[in-house]
Amino acid sequence: MPGSPIQAVFFDLDGTLLDHDAATRAGALGMISRYRDRLTDSDERLVRRWEELTELHFDRYLRGETTLVGQRRGRVRGLFGLTPGELPDAEADRAYAVYSDHYDLNLTLFTDVIDTLEALRGFRLGVITNGGSVHQRKKLAGIGVADRFAAVVVSDEVGVAKPDPGIFAAACQAMGAPPSACLHVGDRLEADAIGARDAGLWGVWLDRHDAGPGPAGVTRIASLSELPALVRKG
Repeated sequence: MPGSPIQAVFFDLDGTLLDHDAATRAGALGMISRYRDRLTDSDERLVRRWEELTELHFDRYLRGETTLVGQRRGRVRGLFGLTPGELPDAEADRAYAVYSDHYDLNLTLFTDVIDTLEALRGFRLGVITNGGSVHQRKKLAGIGVADRFAAVVVSDEVGVAKPDPGIFAAACQAMGAPPSACLHVGDRLEADAIGARDAGLWGVWLDRHDAGPGPAGVTRIASLSELPALVRKG
């Protein structure tokens, strides 16, 4: 719970505002179709493998073990089962671009987003997201909600990623509000809710898949539609 009335509400982007999982699946299927002659497993197995590789290599990027581009190339090479010598950078980049194009074409907002943002008019709203600045900002613009947020804080720009407290501190500073008067909601328990809590914000876990309950000091909701009443009550 907050230590003072809520002044700013921050949202995670992928999996919270945007249906990242559906777009990831569509992107993977588009890439698989394009390279079907080089991928011998079933579509479903390849999609699951791509999802696993995405988690593995993006986590490596967040830990500073590879670059943003490097994690993309690692995912592609893992899907194809090839080494850097067998799949040069330029070819891996072309395959990733096919994935990215299909991903972007299939990005959609969750159905609870617009009504929630409308209900929170009067509060300062922001986004805290891990990833590359250009792509994350492009997503917000592409789905038509960029102008609803007073601040967009991206790990690629700040130099640290959630759950590091530094990115939450940067977001609060951008809003001109103390952490105790800020709330952050996201679908990842550790990165979003626990990370926000440990940085002094009100951490809210958006548990769309009913995996709860959450730990002490974290508020769990099943839909963003629960958020406006929570914010006003807090």
